[in-house]
Amino acid sequence: MNAAAVSFSPRRGALAAAARWRLPFSRQAWRGLAGNWIGAGAGSSLDFQDHRSYVPGDDPRHIHWQAFARTGALTMKLYRAEVAPAVDLLVDVSASMSFTPEKQARTDELLAFCVECADRAGAPVRLHGAEGRTIYPLATEEVRADRWRDRLRRSESESEREKGRTRTNAVPPSPSLPHSPSLSLSIPWRMGAMKVLISDLLFPGDPSALLVPLAAASGVGVVLAPSLAEEADLPWRGNIQLADCETNATRRQRVDDSLASRYRVAYHRHFALWREACRRRGILFARVPCAGTLAAALAHEAFGAGAVEAVA
Repeated sequence: MNAAAVSFSPRRGALAAAARWRLPFSRQAWRGLAGNWIGAGAGSSLDFQDHRSYVPGDDPRHIHWQAFARTGALTMKLYRAEVAPAVDLLVDVSASMSFTPEKQARTDELLAFCVECADRAGAPVRLHGAEGRTIYPLATEEVRADRWRDRLRRSESESEREKGRTRTNAVPPSPSLPHSPSLSLSIPWRMGAMKVLISDLLFPGDPSALLVPLAAASGVGVVLAPSLAEEADLPWRGNIQLADCETNATRRQRVDDSLASRYRVAYHRHFALWREACRRRGILFARVPCAGTLAAALAHEAFGAGAVEAVA
């Protein structure tokens, strides 16, 4: 292991990014616990919302005395509530998400960034990992300590022992077979929460199956997709043995310029489909390059799409 790998800390990159960007909390009025964000109901902030007739038992501090002096009728000033929105985070932990050290690092940084944004907003967080149709609850404390993958490996080992089988990985994986099983459709999104999915989206099928629950039950849906430049192309030519990094299925394939061109078209069409599906459902979508710092990577598509917003 080289010195750069030893010194890498997802939390360090996340903190640098969180000093500049945050999750898009200002996209809507929230309902939740007491906090610092404008809520959808009446409360005790300084932001005037409306007024209504006085009812015995109301707090006299909120009586509109100027209106009483003019009309003789007691009315109450209503202010917007200040709340802390709930945040639900789901991170794809399938093999393609750690296909290279750079992609795993960006995934870890994005997860740590989202947890840090929630912490700074005073928002309660619920966190899960998903591999295919298996859901793993994760602890936010372990994300803050950069140890969540250790817990995940223990959970996977326990799951494998229960199934009475183990996995092998004898063939080097290849990014040319983006055919991993789709993520679970039973993700426990909470009503009215900020719902964030971190996934490279490299699995087949209609995005609607995953996006409909993400867009349902109000709240704000966000998809952050770590992306590797080398996944968009086939650099090899000739007779190649390809292996699916998710299933370890292999096949022999002759790769020529025509096949490489069709792959590029299919790859870009795949993400255009996801982008359009998110747009139709009001979900904020952004691909996040794995190159460079996280703060710089978020400055382009993620900021332009509203998937993150600048820190005031």
